[in-house]
This record gives sequence, structure tokens and C-alpha cells, in this order.
Amino acid sequence: MKWSIFVGFLGCLFVGCGSFDDSSLCADSSLSSSSAEYQFPVEMLQIKSSNQLVSLGTNNPAAKAIERPLMQVRFDYDFLIGRHEVTCGEFNKLMAQTTGLTLQCASENLPATGVTFYDAVLFANTLSKVKNLNTAYTFTQAFFDADKHCIKLENYAFHPEVEGFRLPTEAEWIFAAEQNWNPDLNWNVNNSGFQLHDACTIAVKENLPCDMAGNAMEWVNDWLGRLRDTTLSNYVGGVDIGSLGGRIVKGGGSSASRPHRRS
Repeated sequence: MKWSIFVGFLGCLFVGCGSFDDSSLCADSSLSSSSAEYQFPVEMLQIKSSNQLVSLGTNNPAAKAIERPLMQVRFDYDFLIGRHEVTCGEFNKLMAQTTGLTLQCASENLPATGVTFYDAVLFANTLSKVKNLNTAYTFTQAFFDADKHCIKLENYAFHPEVEGFRLPTEAEWIFAAEQNWNPDLNWNVNNSGFQLHDACTIAVKENLPCDMAGNAMEWVNDWLGRLRDTTLSNYVGGVDIGSLGGRIVKGGGSSASRPHRRS
């Protein structure tokens, strides 16, 4: 059985220059020690998706062109997903010593927001190294802005076959979210006071993911690609930026009235 292991979610915000020439971006030696697993626990949930189908998009003619038609994805593997959004404390514990990026948060238990897609990639790679796993992303050079956000990874490549921490694909995210999909029981415009809340503070069973329809919107791994009226196996999204451009974000937010489909 092939297991796909990846971090949960990182709230999204784009930023934008500087460079850093070190494709390894190894964590500090103290993080790479044998005690790191104890010092940096990761709460993961097993998602039994093998031989299951999930739907992307819709056949609703009123939907946006990028949301049509309905396409199905079949999995031939199970995977693990983080129970909740990556928190500010978790992000800072790894990245402050790796790239120097420290997020300013009112609580270390709030979702990590204000990060670029490539910040999320570097976090996943660093966590893989801490846990003595291979990295799912490779690159030759990282570029940073003045605030130490990563804005580009030169020769970036994603390796879905690698058993390491990574962002979920859109199909994986949707399948996991459907295990506990109830937008009314998530932090949104109606109950959040337009503020982020600590992760997993709305009641949910311990064996189910939380905050997927609210609190912070979340990066997934895919480039935005065109949907097709067919069934694909183990779909990982567009292979590159393509004609549509952009990455996909999912979920709802503390200031959103409904969950986000595609972007």
C-alpha cells in the first residue's frame, strides 16, 4: 500500500525579492536530532481513500468556467493528513531557525497565515527532514523578499511518489474535507467576529479533520488546471502554471460567508 503523508493546511496570502542559494535548507541540528519527533509532534489522521472516488468541479451551467465540468478522481492509495491547519507556533518553531521567517500572531495556536505557497513548501520540506523522511519538493535556489517570505523556488519540482510531508492535492483535500463537511460548524462571517480562532476550537470528533470549511483558507498543492468530463486516477492537478495560471486555495475563512471552491 502506498501512503501519502502530508502536512495539513497553511492559510494563504501572497507576498512578493532577494535570493538565497541553498536547495537543502536543512533544519538546525537541534531540530534534526533523534529527540525532534518528541519535541515536534504532528497530529495526523488516516484517510482511507483507496479505491474511492471524489468529485472535482460541477456540471452546474451557472458555475465559473474553471469550475466545470464535473471530473472524478479515483485513488489507489490511502493517505495521512494533519488534523488541523498548521498553527503559528508550529510554523515558527521550524522556520525561524531555517529561513528566519517568524510570523507575528496573537496566539501560537492560531492558524499560520500570511504565508506564500513557497513558504508552505519549505515548511513541509523542513518537517520531512526533522522526521527523517525524504522531501517531496526539490529546487536549486530559493528567492526571498525583505520580510523573509519565499517568493520563488528556481527549478521547483513536486514528487508525489515520495513519502514525506507535503501539501494535499485538491482531490485529497476535498476527500478529507468531506469526512466532516459542515460549514455551519466552522468559524465564518456569522460566528467568528471576523477574527481567526485557535485551531480546532469548534467541537469535532477527534478522528475527524477540523476547520476545513472555515477559520483560514488553505493552500493545496495543485496548479490550476482545466477539468475534464472523465475519471482520472491519482490526479495531482496541472503540471505547471499553464494557461490558467495560479495556485488553488480551498476552504472557508473567518470573514467568508461560504467555502471557497477554486482560485
